Amino acid sequence: MSDWLTETLLTLLRTDTSVPTGSTEILPGDPLLQDAVQTTVLPLIEQMRPAEIRVHDDGDVAARFGPPGDDGLLLQTYLVSQHGNLMEAPHQARVVDGTAIGQGANQNKGPMAATFDAVRALGELSRPVWLTVNTEGRSSHGGSRRILDDLSVRAAHGIVAIGTDLRISLGNRGRVDVRVVVRGASAHSSQPDLGRNPIPPAAAVVAALATLPLPEPHPDLGPAAATAYQFQCEPIAPHTIPSEVNVVIDRRLLPGEDAKSATAMLRRHLDDVWPDLDVIEDVSMLPALVDTGAPVVTALTEAGDEVSTMWSRNCFDAGYACSLGIPTVMFGPGRRDFGGGVTATEAVSLADCRRAAAILCAAAGTLCG
Repeated sequence: MSDWLTETLLTLLRTDTSVPTGSTEILPGDPLLQDAVQTTVLPLIEQMRPAEIRVHDDGDVAARFGPPGDDGLLLQTYLVSQHGNLMEAPHQARVVDGTAIGQGANQNKGPMAATFDAVRALGELSRPVWLTVNTEGRSSHGGSRRILDDLSVRAAHGIVAIGTDLRISLGNRGRVDVRVVVRGASAHSSQPDLGRNPIPPAAAVVAALATLPLPEPHPDLGPAAATAYQFQCEPIAPHTIPSEVNVVIDRRLLPGEDAKSATAMLRRHLDDVWPDLDVIEDVSMLPALVDTGAPVVTALTEAGDEVSTMWSRNCFDAGYACSLGIPTVMFGPGRRDFGGGVTATEAVSLADCRRAAAILCAAAGTLCG
């Protein structure tokens, strides 16, 4: 692999594709992402001379290398950077001691650059390799649906390019965001008897999660879980009891569970907490699980010395492709440690990016060459 990888990574890091400050998501078709696709992503892909490029109205890209067919390899990369939002000079990309620094370096852009370089180095193909760029920014399968359903991309094997410490992630739990709306009536906090305070029952909702019935833990993926991670009161005003509290619960799903039934079970569990309660299913992602003997696992293992397997604690897009019968793993350069969250400085080893590119190229050659 070449210095093309380094220059490509720096170009991607200088391109702002972040979730806006103060928000937890960026919507499909956002002008920021559309501009990044048109000015950065498509020119890079066009340099590789694919046989075909399909572009969704929301900006997602699918480029085919090799002949048409549905028996090839899907390589899925990601445009939106969700971490490192508060790092200093997030888009002033630089290399320090063999490490590329910039927002998204660790999460998505190091893996993206490695995947681009791998595809660039492919030889003659007998089956298609699909290089895709997913613009999803809501922690849902929206981007995968646009690529696989709307753009009609199909494959026999899948690799999600994301930071895994150069290990092969065989699976992950799914998740659904469940929004619980607790309604009351506003009043001045000096005269609470004139209103109906929704904060105590909202706190009871959170406490009730400790007794929510959950399935037995999976031997590899670990336990299902229900974790409250947002608690928002409205309105916020001086000395005012709110009229409504919104609690968002992250319900982690094991294989065999689905978002609808998990939400229904939570609704039944919370029935007696408060008479004026709405339990609403929001965005979700499916569990993923791939057998160790799957061809995509074998191809990656044989392509890289001492490449090991793992199961991810977080969830990502492998679950949707798996649900369509495409065994999909996750693999790429970049740490799995999310410590620091939005404040952490994003960085990725260039040596790891080059190794990932070589492994991905060899695996694609095995599966489609």
